[in-house]
Amino acid sequence: MNEFAIGTQAVPGGHIAWFRKVHRAENEIVRGDRGQPIIFPTKSEAKAAAGDALVAYMNGSFCRSGEIIPSARLEAEKLFKETAA
Repeated sequence: MNEFAIGTQAVPGGHIAWFRKVHRAENEIVRGDRGQPIIFPTKSEAKAAAGDALVAYMNGSFCRSGEIIPSARLEAEKLFKETAA
């Protein structure tokens, strides 16, 4: 389940596009400016839009939560500096 993925779902009037981030369990639907799901006329158009949305996310700013890594790194650096001296 911890993987990036894209896909489509048939809905009345066409197809919606979705993508999944590696750290989320649920799919995110590609939405328009007003927050409504975009209905694409074909499956291939929806899949292309899902791929574009995933690439845009991956090329954007990744966020992390918590300070576990930075504080652990600082602690490790302290230890290595003490032993090197």
